[in-house]
Amino acid sequence: MFLVISFAIFTYYLYRSVRGKAPRIRTIPGLEAFKEVIGRAVETGRPVYYSTGVGRLTGGDMSMTVAGLSLLGYAAQLSSSYGARFHYIAAAAPEVVPIAEDMIKTAYRENYREDQITYVPSQPALKSTVAGTYERERPAANFVLGALYWETVVLCEAGARAGAMQIGGTGRLYQVPFIASLCDFSLIGEELLAAGAYVSKELAMLGSIQASDVLRAVIVGLSILIMLGSILRVNIPQLLGM
Repeated sequence: MFLVISFAIFTYYLYRSVRGKAPRIRTIPGLEAFKEVIGRAVETGRPVYYSTGVGRLTGGDMSMTVAGLSLLGYAAQLSSSYGARFHYIAAAAPEVVPIAEDMIKTAYRENYREDQITYVPSQPALKSTVAGTYERERPAANFVLGALYWETVVLCEAGARAGAMQIGGTGRLYQVPFIASLCDFSLIGEELLAAGAYVSKELAMLGSIQASDVLRAVIVGLSILIMLGSILRVNIPQLLGM
């Protein structure tokens, strides 16, 4: 019964979104801060740095990496329109590089330069590369968004030492403390996915997010009913045919 309800909810909201009835997403402070952070980079004349971490486009990494890439495109467009220098740290995820490169080329067009992307072959090499680069370049803005592993600490600590305003985001629970403590703004859990869907304007992604919210509300409602039923000695699942 529950699987049928879940399928019906997702099908309904995906259909609505594809038909053009996109859901309204609340304002996300971390996403709204993109303009402020990039604007600060322009004011100070210092560069913007962005990394999606070492997350791949497979398995559990995929949704977070896709969201990070969508936000990369948004940050690159803003940086280009504001006249900011934009750099991407490509770390140990070769399938992500062509997508990121295309997004930056699209944003900067004839102003694109090959040195806007720093290629790092492996996760261990990231530490020395980022530490040295950030110390020399002193970025004013640092974005760390995607399927992050231990490079979260490396990227955010280097950004903090350089005095950068930072926006971090991931769905990995064990990286959240580092994001919260080192970044000025954060996109935690589904906020990252919602922000990525919002800037990409993908109606199917927006619909799936709305369906997830509705399904979560249904689960909470059923949990409350079952709890009340146990107190009142009423078998709620049996009454609902579950």
